Parts: sequence; structure tokens; C-alpha cells
Amino acid sequence: MESSMKKAVVERRSRLLYLSMRRREKIRKAIMDKRMEIQRHIRHRMYILNKMKRLAHTFQPPPSSPSRPSSPSRPSPMRHYSPAEPKSDWWERVVTKEFHPQDWLNTFHLTKDTFDQLCDQLRPEVKDPTCHVSLEKRVAMVILRLATNLDYLSIGDLLGTSSTTVIKCVRDVCNIIVTVLKPLFIHQPSEQELEEIAAAFNTQWGFPHCVGVIDSLHISVKSQSQTSDGWNSKGWPSTVVQGVVNGHGHFWDIRVGFSGSTDDATILQGSELWMLAREGGLSPKTPHKLMGQPLGFVLLGDAAFPLQTWLLKCYPESPQLTPQQRAFNTQLSHARTPIEGTFCRLKARWQCLKRNNSNAALIPVMTQACCILHNMCEMNNDPFMEKWLEESSQSLSQPCDLAPACLDDSNGEAVRSLLCDYLHQLPESQKQGSTHTAPPDLADSHPVTLSCAEAVNILTTLD
Repeated sequence: MESSMKKAVVERRSRLLYLSMRRREKIRKAIMDKRMEIQRHIRHRMYILNKMKRLAHTFQPPPSSPSRPSSPSRPSPMRHYSPAEPKSDWWERVVTKEFHPQDWLNTFHLTKDTFDQLCDQLRPEVKDPTCHVSLEKRVAMVILRLATNLDYLSIGDLLGTSSTTVIKCVRDVCNIIVTVLKPLFIHQPSEQELEEIAAAFNTQWGFPHCVGVIDSLHISVKSQSQTSDGWNSKGWPSTVVQGVVNGHGHFWDIRVGFSGSTDDATILQGSELWMLAREGGLSPKTPHKLMGQPLGFVLLGDAAFPLQTWLLKCYPESPQLTPQQRAFNTQLSHARTPIEGTFCRLKARWQCLKRNNSNAALIPVMTQACCILHNMCEMNNDPFMEKWLEESSQSLSQPCDLAPACLDDSNGEAVRSLLCDYLHQLPESQKQGSTHTAPPDLADSHPVTLSCAEAVNILTTLD
């Protein structure tokens, strides 16, 4: 009897100790989570502050004496603007009259020609009699928000208007960009276009029958609730954009607005692309032959996607892999460079995608607008500045989840084996496609055109 009582006491003490330790662990975790959230908030505020400083670091009042010698270098055309004393004529007096091409690129991350093209294409649709702000200034508000991630109040101060007006302009113009320009710049390729994409992809990246690379990007957002739905597997709140790009890094399919907990396979299976591909929409009416076998077009993905006859991924890592299969994995990984480079350039040029604290309902529209403007800038050969990559290089690490094996199509293995055999018999000189030179050493102030591979190389170095 006494021994049983002692045993009960010991068990009770152990239980209480366990509960106490568990409670302390929960408190410790809550404190750590709160600290991390505070640190993220501090980093974001510092980023905004530094961005404002970069815009204003050369702002000086006009010289009081006309006899003062001029500087040998051209002063910034924004020198008459002071964030502490906003002037409503900064756009009219400085931007439209004194901005040089480099100023447009530094401030808006695109060229004046692309800005004018954007305004011309939106002009028939941007009709709001209640808004007395010019179309050009409204578009400038949107581009500043997307490119620099400045808060609405700072943009309002810069352009001499209220933050409420900026919010309304960003919402309205982004919606019009998606409605008007998405059919022009992001659309399902025709059969002829698929043929051209596949030929160019094989030439550039050394992978036949490929018409695109698919992947997802998590964008850091403000947590909307305490539930885990919006948090990804890396432990931070995000929204997901899934895209398909061609060999030049241009989007031809995007899906946006998914919570961070949604895996890549689920997003794909609920898309029009999935239904189209399963019905043969990615294959020509008369499939081309590869090593005597008819083969349609394929997309390339990573381990987060299911293996299909039209969607290939690397062989799972295993000691049993043959040298031929390992070589196939290397070739496929190399051929996925366009999507990696595209996401690097997308986040770098449109830095609202690094962390977006906008309203949850607006973020998907802003994300689509960024993808559309990315295509517009790339097709116009707008210069890309290496320093933008440096500014976006401190992003949170991206999740990488594995697709369940049950989603794989057994017929997809036959397609992968066929391409594995084909690539194995190719000469070494043809296996990597066209070569890409390493990026030169460049001063931050000089615009350059970087390829997808170069953008990935630079960002890897920065990380």
C-alpha cells in the first residue's frame, strides 16, 4: 500500500514536472516568435528608411549665390525635393523636365520609353472623373510602390498627394494593368509559339521538347491571423505565386493568391494549365519523334511537382542511381535556370515582392502586375542593375516541399527514361546548350543587361 502511494506521488511529480517544462517551452517559444516578429519589423523599417535615404541623399537646396562654381558632375535632378517639406510640383518640375535616362532607371526601375508605353496602353481605360491626378502621375505612384516598396505616406509626400489617394491609385491602376495587359503579355502560347519556344529552349539550354520551366515563389506578407494556413514550411507568413517561363525568362502562365501553406502540387492541380496539359493541350497535333518515339512538349519542375508525361523532374537522389541518371539530373537542373533567374530579377526589379505589407486582397493583383511589367521590361530590353540584386538578396529562404509519390504518373517514367537515353547519347558539346559568360565587375551606378544564369550566379554569391 505504501509503495503504491509512493509510486503515485512520483508519477504525479513527474507529470507536474513535465507540464511545467512544457509550459516553459511554450512561453519560451512565444517569446522567441515575438522577438523574431519585432526583428522582422525593425529590418523592414530600416529597409524603408535606407530606401528613402537613397532617394534623398543628394537632395540639396538650390544654391543661394549664382557665382558659386558648379560641380564637375551632374547633380541629381531630385536635389530640390526634401522629404521633410514635400513639394507638390516635384513630378512636374523635376521628373518631367530634368530626369535623364539613368534617373528613370534608378527611381522607377524601368526606362522612360517603357513608362510612356505603359501610359499609352492604359490611357483608354484609366477614366476616373473624381480623381484630379494626371494619368502619368498615377502610374508613377504605382511604379514607385511596386519597384521600391516605399510606404504610401512616403509616396504621397514625394508626389504631393495624400496616402489615401496613393492607395486608391495603386489599387485601381494595378487592376487595370491586369485586365488590359495580361492578355497581351502573359497568355497560353499557340501551337506555333510552342514550336518556337521549344526550338529556342533546346538551343539555349540543351533540353529538347521543353516549352517551359515551372516553379513557385513565396512572398513575405504581414500575418493576417494566428492560424497556420498562411505560414509556409519555413515558418514565416507568405503568399505564393506559381509561374511558367520560357527559355528567355518570360512568363507565359502565372497563378497567384495562395496561402503559404499551400504546396506546389496542389496549386498546379487546381489550375487551367493542369487540365490543358492532361488533355494534350501542350502537344502538337502531330507529335515530333525522339529516338523513333512520338513525344509531346514537356515542362520542367523540381521535386515539389508530380511526375507526369508532360512534366519532368530529376530522379530522386539515391545510391542506386546510374551515372546516366545522374547526368540527366545535372542537365535538367541546368535547364531550370530560367525560372530561378526570372524570380531573382522579378524580386530585384519589383521589390514589393521581397516583403509586402499591403492589404491581403490587393497583394495578388500587385503580384500579377509585377509579373506583367517584368515581361514588358524584358521584352523592351530595359537595363537591369546589379545593385537591385544586392538589395533583394537578404530575402527569407524559400520553402522546398516534396510532392507525394502517389501523385506521380507511371507513364511519366517512360518519358523521363526516353529523354535520359537521348541526352546520354549526345556529344558533350551539345548537352549544356549555349554557354553563358560570367557577369563582369560592374559599378553600381551603371545599368547592365544580365541573363537569367548571371542573375542566379550573382545572387548565389551574395547569399
